[in-house]
Amino acid sequence: MITSTGKQKIQETDEQRISRNKREILDSIYVTYLSVKLVPLHKLIIQFVFSLLLTLLYTSPMLAELLNIKNITDAPLSLVLLVPSLYTVPQIALFCFLFKKNLLMFFRKLDKKQIKLSVLVGIFSFGIAIGIAALFQFGLSYTPADNANTVSFVPSDTFGLIIQLLGEEVLFFSTIFFILKLFTYTEKPQYGISICISSVLSCVLFGLAHLSTYDYHIMQCVFIIGLPCFIKILLLLKTRNLWCTYTAHFVHDILGVLMLALGTLVNQQ
Repeated sequence: MITSTGKQKIQETDEQRISRNKREILDSIYVTYLSVKLVPLHKLIIQFVFSLLLTLLYTSPMLAELLNIKNITDAPLSLVLLVPSLYTVPQIALFCFLFKKNLLMFFRKLDKKQIKLSVLVGIFSFGIAIGIAALFQFGLSYTPADNANTVSFVPSDTFGLIIQLLGEEVLFFSTIFFILKLFTYTEKPQYGISICISSVLSCVLFGLAHLSTYDYHIMQCVFIIGLPCFIKILLLLKTRNLWCTYTAHFVHDILGVLMLALGTLVNQQ
């Protein structure tokens, strides 16, 4: 009888926690919607278009040819840092200029609880990506393409990855905020629907931005790269902090590198 009562208390506590999390996310959807509504449309358009065009340039062979780095192996650390900086720094500079009055709406101080949650989300999103990839490969006989940068990844590339992922986060969430802004002009705002539609479109666009990286495999980019990003949006709604989504993204990508390195090590033995 005592054990049963204890289990019931634990169950009630879990239910209360789940209910609280749902309430917080619903409140965050409402707050995010209103926050985006207050941001001028032209600023969101400028940031979105600039980030998109810069991404197209960064992922095209043009940048490698311009910097004469197409066939360079064992690049020095300065070059490893330069290339992603050319992608991220202009985006961050423009973002800070356009939204200097609203930076606290996007970036907040990280605490231990948020870091732990971000790491868990990164691990979970990586698990989703692996599950979808396995379904494609074994269920649909679809062979995903390898990421050349991941295959040739060396420890010093971590510094470049840290810089690059921040630029990717700006692209991803500037897309969400821009699309969400368009829904604020409707007479009867549908908070949940507008978040869902803007999130799906952002995930698709983010996945398609990786087309050149994954040899133009559209299904892989949309479903394996883009779809798992949906959980990052839930993380943003939970924390309202882009540092959290950035941390989750970093954990996700590092796990991919470690998994590939482990697979290579096993095959060599």
